[in-house]
Amino acid sequence: MMLYPSIMNLMEKAGNRYSLVIAASKRARAILDNASDEEKDMDGARSITRAVEEIAEDKIFVVNETREQEMEREAEDMAKAQALEAAEHATEIAQEEEEAE
Repeated sequence: MMLYPSIMNLMEKAGNRYSLVIAASKRARAILDNASDEEKDMDGARSITRAVEEIAEDKIFVVNETREQEMEREAEDMAKAQALEAAEHATEIAQEEEEAE
């Protein structure tokens, strides 16, 4: 008996079991959250099945990051957010100065 999607296919897409489990669980959680928002009847087992099917169909991509890469990405995101806040603050100050003139 062949199950779809096959574990070998999923392992190729995820790289390792740990990444597969993490990706599938995160997606299943998102599916459950969306289902509760839309008041649909969705249980945990069906959300996991749907998440795994989405990974197999390349609707969800598994990205493997080392902890170091994750920390670098988070630092970049934080720097971008701070730069955006600084730009917004500078714009507000410029607008206030124009209004004062």
